[in-house]
Amino acid sequence: MAEVNNVSFCPPPNITAGTDGCTVLGLGVVDWIILGAYMVGLVVLSFFLGRKQKSKEDYYVGGRSMPWWTIAISVMATQTSAISFISIPAFVAMKTGGGLTWLQYELGVPIAMIMVAFFLIPYLRSLEIVSVYQYLQMRYGPVVRYAMSLVFLLSRGMGTGVGLYASAIVLQVCLGTDLVLTIVIMGVVTIIYDSIGGLKTVVYSDVIQMGVLLAGLVMCSIFASADTTGNMMDNFPTSRLVSLDLSSGFGCDGGGQAVC
Repeated sequence: MAEVNNVSFCPPPNITAGTDGCTVLGLGVVDWIILGAYMVGLVVLSFFLGRKQKSKEDYYVGGRSMPWWTIAISVMATQTSAISFISIPAFVAMKTGGGLTWLQYELGVPIAMIMVAFFLIPYLRSLEIVSVYQYLQMRYGPVVRYAMSLVFLLSRGMGTGVGLYASAIVLQVCLGTDLVLTIVIMGVVTIIYDSIGGLKTVVYSDVIQMGVLLAGLVMCSIFASADTTGNMMDNFPTSRLVSLDLSSGFGCDGGGQAVC
């Protein structure tokens, strides 16, 4: 059993195999069937939606006919990843100086979303373009379009890589599989169903996965509460329960420097 900042946890078995007090639970046959069916189902969904595509507009923007609520859920799912389940709880419960102050970093998100929804999206939608980079070419020329496209691909590629790696670590611990093999399987399955089905598959798979994520969040909360004596929040230091602290000024170190 490892301990960081007075919080005990079981590290991955490949790091400290046989650590006292830690039990690594494997998956049963039913678990593997559910996991396999889920991955196969996503690929089948992509084939089902992909065969209805008749044009590039169908592939890239879903024919501009998708229900608003699916787009909304997809946007929410896009903002969420394995990092949300791994790094944020670690910051709140284990990092020195961490806690619910993480919520301060998220204050700008709803403001930005409202601004984008009311001022940018209606205008860009009226242009009937495929992506914002097409607008950049219309407004500033091809050099700006390609430059910003490259920046996006590099930044999101690295961000997605971190999310994929974090997911693979969780699956490695739960399944006992090889880390590299887990990354390859997840990457290949994702590429297959995204590339075949186009935007519709991306959106509807996001809806499904958001439902799974929320269900998992509820179940984790229930099991965590059941395994905790008394009020679960009573086990946290008071300093970690502060969600809004403006006394330290700007920046994570209170001196205007973003050192978190």
